[in-house]
Formats: sequence, C-alpha cells, structure tokens
Amino acid sequence: MLADMAAITPEIWLVGAILACLFADLLFGKRSWGGTFTGLIALAGVGGALWGLGPFREVVAGLLANAGVPWGTVPGVAEHPFRVFGLLSLDGHASLFRTIIISGTGLVILYAMTFRGLEKITRGEFFPIVLGAALGGCFLVSTDHLLMLLLAMEMLSLPSYLLAGWQKKERRSSEAALKYLVYGALASALMVFGFSLMYGMSGSLWMSDVSLALVSAWETGGPMQTMGVVVSTLLVLAGLGFKVAIFPFHFWAPDVYEGSPTPVTTLLAVASKAAGFGLLVRFVDGVFLGNDAISGDWLARVSWIVAVLSAVTMTYGNITAVLQRNVKRLLAYSSIAHAGYLLMGVAVMTSTPEPDSLARGLGLEALVFYLVTYYVATLGAFGCAMALANRFGAEDTDDYRGLGWSSPWICAAFVVFLVSLTGLPPTIGFVGKWLLFRATLHAGLGWLAIVAALNAVVALFYYFKIARALFLRGDTEVVPGLAWRGVMPWLAKASLIGLALAALWYGIMWDGLIGWVDATLL
Repeated sequence: MLADMAAITPEIWLVGAILACLFADLLFGKRSWGGTFTGLIALAGVGGALWGLGPFREVVAGLLANAGVPWGTVPGVAEHPFRVFGLLSLDGHASLFRTIIISGTGLVILYAMTFRGLEKITRGEFFPIVLGAALGGCFLVSTDHLLMLLLAMEMLSLPSYLLAGWQKKERRSSEAALKYLVYGALASALMVFGFSLMYGMSGSLWMSDVSLALVSAWETGGPMQTMGVVVSTLLVLAGLGFKVAIFPFHFWAPDVYEGSPTPVTTLLAVASKAAGFGLLVRFVDGVFLGNDAISGDWLARVSWIVAVLSAVTMTYGNITAVLQRNVKRLLAYSSIAHAGYLLMGVAVMTSTPEPDSLARGLGLEALVFYLVTYYVATLGAFGCAMALANRFGAEDTDDYRGLGWSSPWICAAFVVFLVSLTGLPPTIGFVGKWLLFRATLHAGLGWLAIVAALNAVVALFYYFKIARALFLRGDTEVVPGLAWRGVMPWLAKASLIGLALAALWYGIMWDGLIGWVDATLL
C-alpha cells in the first residue's frame, strides 16, 4: 500500500491542491486577492506534483550537474515500471505524458491568473476544476484497464465541459460548452459501445486480453466475429478521434476553441490533446501491437485507415485555417492539422506485424517527440495570443497590425512559436517534422510524407499571415492598452520567453531531448 501510494505522489499532490483551493475559496473567495491566493495554492500543488515525477527530477538534476552542483542519483523513468492498485501501469510512457499534462496545467493556471476575461470572484472556483481535469488526464495515460480508462476519460471531460462555458455572460462561451458537451457525450457513448463489444469477445477488461481475443476472432472466427472486431475497433477509434480532434470528429474544436476563455483553450489544445494521444498510443500498442500472433493483414488494414485519416485531417485543418481571421479559431484548425501529423506516427507504428521492428520504434519516437514540440509551440502561441488580447484587445489578424513594435518581446516569441509550428529550422518543430518524415519514409508510406510536406507549405502561408501583421503591416494606428502590472503578469511573460528560448535551443541541440523521449518509450 505504501509503495503504491508513493508511486502516485503527483496525483496525491493534485488532490491535496484541489482540496486546499476549495477551502481557500470558501474563506477568501469574495476578497479582491482571493483568486490570486487560490491560484498560488494551485501552482504550489502543480510544483509538488512535478517534483514527484521522475522526468522532472532528472531534468533538474541534469541542469544542476552541468552547473557543477552535486546531486544525488535519480532513478531513470523507465527503470521501475510496475502496476499500482492493480489498475495503473506506471511506466516511462505514463511518466512522460504525466509530465506534459501537469506542466502544461501549471502554465494554464499562470495564464488564468493574468487573463482579464475571467471575473475575479470566480477565479477561486476555476483553479480546482482545472486541477481536476489534469488529475483525470494523469490517470488516463497511466492505465491499460478499460473500466479505469472510461472513468479517467470522464474525469477529464466533465471539468472541460464546465470550463468551456466559464464566461457565462458571453453567448459564444455558452455555445462552446453546449457543443462540447453534446459531441463529447456522443463520443463517450461510441467508445463505451466499442469497449462493450471487446469485453463480449474477450471476457476481460485488460487490453492484453482484448488483443488476444481480437486476433482469435479475426483469424479463426466466423463472419459475425470478424464484423465485431471491425465495428468495435472503429467505434473506439471514433471516440479517441473526438478526444484528439481528428477528421471527421473535429467539428467541436473550432467553436469551442474560439468561444472558451483563452486559458481553457490552451488547456484543451495541450493537456487534453496530450492525454488523448497518450491513451491512443497505449491502446494501439496494447491491443494492436501487444500480441506476437497478430497478422500482418490486420495491421496493414489498421495502418491504411490511420494513414488516410492522417492525410485528410492535416489537409482539412491546414486548408481551412487559411480562411480564418480570428487567431484562436485559426490556431484551432492548426491544432486539427497537427493531430494529422501525429497520426503519421501511429500509421508507422502499425505498418508492420513485428512488435520489435525498427518501424515501430521510429514511429513511436517520432510521435512522442513531435507531441513535445507541439506542446512547447502551442503553449507559447496561445499564451502570446492571450497576452495581446489582454493588453490591446486583439483577437483577429487585422487587430495585430503593428503590434510587434508596441510589444516586441511577446511578438518576437510569437513568431518563434509560429516558425516552430510550421516546422522550419532552427526550431524544435523542424526536428519533430524531420523525425516524422524519416519514420514515414522508412515504413514505405512515401505518399503520406509527400502529403505532409505539401501541407507544411500551406501552413507556412497562414502562420506567417500572423507574423506579417505583427511586424510588416503598420498602416493602422496602434492604440496602447493596459500595461501588465504586478508579479504574476511578469512571470507569465517570462514563461513565454522561456518557451521561445526552449524552442530555439532544442531546435539546435536536440540530442538530449531525443534521449529523454527514447527512455520513456513503451
């Protein structure tokens, strides 16, 4: 029991922070500084949760070692994978995705503390709900049990629905929450139905047992069993597709991203998407690749479906983004396009029946590394959009004209993030796309690599539409807004500059980051 409790130290920190935030809001929520105080408690909980994670301690240890500061030995994140309470599998995969989710949540909380669109009186209630979503995401990426998976999915989804409609006085925020709830309920229903069919064929809720049953039904079963395999797989992929916003399950994303408060949009684009892809990778690995007896024919069909979805998703997202003027809506379609790029890694993973093949390893490495690059650039891009909205009220690309000269540091960081999202050197996004292209070509999916390259050209157009407005279009007089004052806004600004520097640093010195990613692979 003690060992299991120690293994979920990050989650315990999050639960403690939720309770502390609720208690602080009851005592101080009506005071002008109550929301800030509650936010500081939430940030302290996030800091404790990060410290309880192996990857974060390893990064700190490496930085201190480079600076000549002695530091004790820190166990590797993949050295001691074990099962906790019989339901959670805490391996390197879980550690990596928990790090992404928790650290992203911390920055979302920091952004929310400075965002002018949230009423001060409601901020104390906002932070524990954000922490609850992060808690659900951590459990979601750490389990291979279908029932625990569904519970964690709902623990992530229900707070997200509430957060999307947080600005109750704005019609578009209420519309976003309603659309998110309806689409989310449909996706959950499809996934539950798919899991019920898998349980009916396997008699078990463990992914490894489901894999054995699906292989048996596909290889030796009759037409009804074969149909059950196909239907259950498609239903589960549809539910997962909604969570990561891939075509044609993306319809909720543009309206929800635009209508939600910017910190909530950032949470959905980063933490929620990371949780969805963490689950997708574990499900694909556990069900489709976890059985040596699985046939190449079955995997080839799955790989073909995923590759087509990848191509259509990235093409639709990029072409539609070109037509957008609202920056948050543009970044929403960009997020859909990047979901298509990430699916390239899944297509490579399933392109061979050999579980230990080089293609599988390259696909998984490329997917996880690209997710890290997306995490850095998207967190920064939404943070910069929030900063410009806070100071100048800018929401559309036309509102961005000349702002680069009024807020040079934020706008310069914004351009770095846009370059990284495009995939150009010398940013971390270029390395991520290079790994994806290498894995795709190795797997014999050259046509998919060509589609991705053409889409990168399209993305260059609409990303640099924002950069051009910031620095090259000064024909509209810029009206100065409210300057950021206080400690928290400056911390938020420093975090954006830090993310921009990380995007540039790891675009040049990427070996250490790739080594860290490789150490966490399944």
